[in-house]
Amino acid sequence: MDRPFAHEVWIEPTTTHLSKGETLSADLRIGDMFKGDHLIYIPQQTERLLVLTDTGSFDLKPRVGSRPVITVAPEKLAKNSGNVVLVYQSANSYVHYGSQEKFLRFARKKGAGDLGQSHKRRRLPQSGFVERYKRFAKAIITIGPETEMVNDRVVGMELEFVSLGKKLLSNSRLEFQFQLLYQGRMLPAAQVTLFSRDRDGLVTSSKIMTDEDGVISINADAEHRYLLDHVTLRETDPLKDRNRPVWESLWASLTFAGLGSCGSHKQNPVPNTCF
Repeated sequence: MDRPFAHEVWIEPTTTHLSKGETLSADLRIGDMFKGDHLIYIPQQTERLLVLTDTGSFDLKPRVGSRPVITVAPEKLAKNSGNVVLVYQSANSYVHYGSQEKFLRFARKKGAGDLGQSHKRRRLPQSGFVERYKRFAKAIITIGPETEMVNDRVVGMELEFVSLGKKLLSNSRLEFQFQLLYQGRMLPAAQVTLFSRDRDGLVTSSKIMTDEDGVISINADAEHRYLLDHVTLRETDPLKDRNRPVWESLWASLTFAGLGSCGSHKQNPVPNTCF
């Protein structure tokens, strides 16, 4: 069967601002427009699941079928402050396309342009071909008072967003800078989709292009959550994979939030989320 059209996977924390002594929990979700279904933890579908802190990093090993996928006890974070970054990397998955046009629409939507000529040049079939795909996700969570320090860093995923830091612009706005890396190198002129969700659950989206250094800047409003999404599409040799994929897509996402806290949102209309 064909996969749902261009669905993102992201890490959805229960709250993006933790007080000392609180348990950190976060779901993996799949969907579109920053809304979607919960995923459960399946070891065979997961290559990396870890937490980055100001004192180092540690791996997570949830129980099979866990939901939420990520749970970190307070004592694991007792000595940490500033921010922690959650990291998820999936194993390879595959999708069969029943039509070339569906694949080409997906490629155009994700900023890869028109791959029709490449598909034709390679003498690929118009239907019944396979794409391989892989997900790389991060999420930023604040512990204690707001700080300009973000404990993100390059973790060696083939495609990843890395936070370069943030600064307070006003009492209701933060500026974040992120760099997009592909195989450890900056990725310039790449399309990034930015999804913004306010406390009432209203989601908007916009397209941003990375600069010559692969960098984008985002002004984050208070009580909003944000999702960055980028897809790199590339040709692949079907003879090197028993599933015979002819295209491969790499998906990077990163979630973060503007100023806000769980405590002031007792009547939050977005289920199971705090800001």
